[in-house]
Amino acid sequence: MPPFAGLLAFEAVLRHGSMTLAGDELGLTQSAVSHRIRALEDFFGVALLERLNPGLRVTEAGGRLAQELGPLLGTLAGMHRRIVGRTGLRAFRLGLSTPLLAWWLSPRLPALCGGFPDLSIEVVTWDKAAEAARVDVDLALLWLPYANGVEGACALPFPIESVFPVVAPGLLSTLCPGQDWRALPLLAKGRRGDETGREWSWATWLQGDPGHEAVRFRDIGSSLQAAVDGNGVALARSLLAADALRQRRLTRLTGSDEIQACSKRQIARWRDTQDSTAERMATWLVLSAGQSVPVSNPLPVAIA
Repeated sequence: MPPFAGLLAFEAVLRHGSMTLAGDELGLTQSAVSHRIRALEDFFGVALLERLNPGLRVTEAGGRLAQELGPLLGTLAGMHRRIVGRTGLRAFRLGLSTPLLAWWLSPRLPALCGGFPDLSIEVVTWDKAAEAARVDVDLALLWLPYANGVEGACALPFPIESVFPVVAPGLLSTLCPGQDWRALPLLAKGRRGDETGREWSWATWLQGDPGHEAVRFRDIGSSLQAAVDGNGVALARSLLAADALRQRRLTRLTGSDEIQACSKRQIARWRDTQDSTAERMATWLVLSAGQSVPVSNPLPVAIA
């Protein structure tokens, strides 16, 4: 019999078009996925994938195996549901960025699952916007420029967000009387000069003066965590920072008249199908986001 682990790895690589993304789904490293597929190729005695630079291509033999493999795995999945008596649940894949999951959705997952008891929800994350297009999900939460618009009927926008500086209360208390918060260490996301909007540039907040160089992190989630840990002042999105502000892990440093509007917004997007599940979940998430950041109830502000 062919190695079952190799069959699963091969099927995942076909869906994602990437050994790295297949490894993320299976909880394996890219090299482990490659090793399993090599073992499968050794069993059949033929190459199933051509390793290009970059990318992969399915060979003729790999294509024949793919045609047989899909129905086989579907049969096994159906057998599992019948045996364990879980025929009422169906799989649903929700895709979003890692920071959005960690800083907003994760505490709300029990309520989300409770609101959709007929689903087995699988949360799929990506670190870069470009990865989102390569991931097959039923509902995607995308961070898109306003210029993109909300195209078609299969999308819902989240509430409008703003950007503002935040800091851990303990670090704020280290300032001398009358000292401005801009004297504190600065934290930023992404490479210097790669900011996607003026609201993410410290020069905007320092009246055109870039000031002392900020410590930079790969994404906003990392910079917010560094701020919570007392490492400096970070620029935050209102939705991602909402829980930390309410829990007093972070403090907002500017008033409502000084915040900057986001040049992007969160969009829930799904496929155009007859099934309304994705639209219902998108509505649930958008309403929950509105409760997280109520426009009429501004969060407390500390002005140094």
